[in-house]
Amino acid sequence: MSFYYTRHGETSWNKEGKVQGRIDVPLNEKGLEEAKELQEKLKDIPIDICFCSPLIRAKKTAEIALDGRDIPIIEDNRIIEQYYGDFEGKERFTDAVQAYRQAFFKSYPNGEGYKYVILRVYQFLNEIREKYKDKNVLVVAHGGISRVVNSYFMDMENEEFTHFVIDNCELKKYEFDQKVDFSDIEIVKP
Repeated sequence: MSFYYTRHGETSWNKEGKVQGRIDVPLNEKGLEEAKELQEKLKDIPIDICFCSPLIRAKKTAEIALDGRDIPIIEDNRIIEQYYGDFEGKERFTDAVQAYRQAFFKSYPNGEGYKYVILRVYQFLNEIREKYKDKNVLVVAHGGISRVVNSYFMDMENEEFTHFVIDNCELKKYEFDQKVDFSDIEIVKP
């Protein structure tokens, strides 16, 4: 089994440096082109199934990247972007936003903290590991989710975690190994 992860193509809010979170911002022209370039990167990779965030920027990226291939695309709410609450739509690089990025056990005002994101994403990854052992899986999601996915596969220092992000439509390949099983933990939403 091979596990591939990619971030959606660019949106106008990526370009403007705004916090997107759960606001459903579509791909811009560059994002559409990046999704087509991703299609080229994936053409020789045997993908059996694709999971994507339900947000339009991730769904559209998955549709374009897998266009012409008979690969099911399944939306999964567990890989939706982190909910940044009151900061959604605001400038991303303010001191206030950055302070919350460093606070792993503190939720964004009227939003979600990393502890909730980690629980839901790790639960998703454990399920993929168990149910799709003999399949090549592609996941199309978000920059914030890429941090959590990377931390599942690799030990990371706090600083590494908060600064890790992949580029739009960058493709990462991971291999599963033994991890803690979170499959029986009930996820409580804030």
